[in-house]
Amino acid sequence: MQTPLVLVSNKVKSFQANGRAQVDDLAPRQDYLEMGRRLGGRLAGYDLFDGEWYTWTRRLEKRLKLDLVESVWAANQWTNHNLILSASEKIAIPLAALLKLSGRRIPHIVIGHKLSSGGKRQLLNLWPLHREFSRLICICQTQVDYALTQLQLPASRVHFVHNTVDHRFFRPIKVETEPYILAVGQEQRDYMTLLRALAGTGLKLIVVASSPWSTSQIEIDKVGEVQVLSHIPYQELRSLYARARLVVVPLYEVNYAAGVSVLLEAMAMAKPVVISRTAGISDYVVPDETGVYVAPGDPDEVRQRILDLWEQPTQLERLGNNARQLVEEKINMDLYVEQVAQIVNEVLATAGSGVN
Repeated sequence: MQTPLVLVSNKVKSFQANGRAQVDDLAPRQDYLEMGRRLGGRLAGYDLFDGEWYTWTRRLEKRLKLDLVESVWAANQWTNHNLILSASEKIAIPLAALLKLSGRRIPHIVIGHKLSSGGKRQLLNLWPLHREFSRLICICQTQVDYALTQLQLPASRVHFVHNTVDHRFFRPIKVETEPYILAVGQEQRDYMTLLRALAGTGLKLIVVASSPWSTSQIEIDKVGEVQVLSHIPYQELRSLYARARLVVVPLYEVNYAAGVSVLLEAMAMAKPVVISRTAGISDYVVPDETGVYVAPGDPDEVRQRILDLWEQPTQLERLGNNARQLVEEKINMDLYVEQVAQIVNEVLATAGSGVN
């Protein structure tokens, strides 16, 4: 019996080998592993190959922001599977090109994150490969709108699904909070605005300036009460969330959901969050109920909102508890996997088969 092929922009083998760590609560569940299990499918990532030649190829892929080798491999696997689920447009776009050029037909579902970025936008304008996607899943409404109005995909083929967080791993932990602000992440982070906001306040800031996905470059001036960390174990990251009095996510204005993973991790841990109100993040926070919005690039407003909350333990607790409730009810790993599986089932049913 044929099964779906799930393609991801990550090292699948290392996470599969580390599956025990997830069972032992050392690391969060990975969404693509959960989707692979749920769909009974085959998982593949960019660690399909090794050797010096692939090291150089990966450097090229990072510059192009496309997973070329994995796409070539997947294009030659199509007869072994009844559907392909690409967890990123970085795989989906070159794969769609290869399938179209070869005349091969297979249902292809794509989870899109930032199809509107410069290079992808230009490529899709010249060669509308997105029309080859059976369905497009977007994790923010702005990308849905872009797909409908600019890419001109029919509404029946575009879906909005909230992004995922492992709410079992990132969960409330009863520890004494400490007087520091935590900022996590790398993609489109405006740390200079945050540093300007905190200048002269005496408040301590801990920045975890790394990301398993982003290639963005950031600079942080280590001035005042600022500690910069990177690439720390998940358990250490969770401990930092648990002990922080406040989590702040400063973002540049972009129309995709930059910062959403960190936002959801903090919300899942019942931590109060101050976050820039960008177009791509507006689907995730109920203002002043599950988090606090500030204008992007406005250090005065960031400073004021932080100071307003800093000595308000009841308000901080209310925001955190509301955030955790929202995650439990509407935005979490289990719901995400089921929604994606439902879309896969719909496509397979149309093609004459389904996933139980």
